[in-house]
Amino acid sequence: MDPRKKDSKKWTKIPADYAIQIQKVFEQNFKAQLVGKHLKFDGRLYPSEIVLRVDIHTQGELRHHNFEVSLDHSKEKQNAIPQIHVGVDALASVVAEYFETDNWADLPLIWQAFPFEKQTIWLKYTGENPDLEAEANRLLGLESSEALLTDLEDLDLDEEQLEALIEKNNADKATKKQKKTTDDSDFH
Repeated sequence: MDPRKKDSKKWTKIPADYAIQIQKVFEQNFKAQLVGKHLKFDGRLYPSEIVLRVDIHTQGELRHHNFEVSLDHSKEKQNAIPQIHVGVDALASVVAEYFETDNWADLPLIWQAFPFEKQTIWLKYTGENPDLEAEANRLLGLESSEALLTDLEDLDLDEEQLEALIEKNNADKATKKQKKTTDDSDFH
C-alpha cells in the first residue's frame, strides 16, 4: 500500500482492533458477494494523509482486488477519525459498485481525485497480492520499522485519541511478541 503524497514517509498502522471492526462491517454488508472470497481491511496514518485499503481475493487465485482511498488531514482542518469514516464510506461505495458491475477495468490504476462528501478524495485500484509482496520484501530484507511513525504528535489527533492509539499499538506489539514467543516454544 503506497501513499499518494511523495512526502508521506513515516506512518503508523490503524490499530488492529479498529481495523478488525471495520473489516467485520464490510464482511456483514457484502456477505452474499463474498461467498468463496476473502476480504481484508488495512490502513495507515501519515502526518498529512490517511490511506485505507480493502483487499478482496478468491481462494486459489494469485490476483487480488485492492481498492484504496487516500484522504488529506491536518490539525487545522479536520481530525483523523472522521476522515477514516469518510474513507470507509468511499471504499464501501467503490466495493458496492465493483460487485454490482463485476468490473474493475474502469477503476483508476493510479491515484485519481474524486469529489466525495464535500471534499476531494483519491482512489486507486491494484491487482497486487499484498501477502506475496510482504513475503518478497521480508526475503529481500526490505522489511523495516524505519517507516513507522515515531513522532505521533504530527498526526491530527487530540490527546485522548493519541493516548488510545499509542496504547493500542503497544498492546498489539505485546500480543505479537507473546505470540511469537509461544510459536517459537512450540517448535522446540
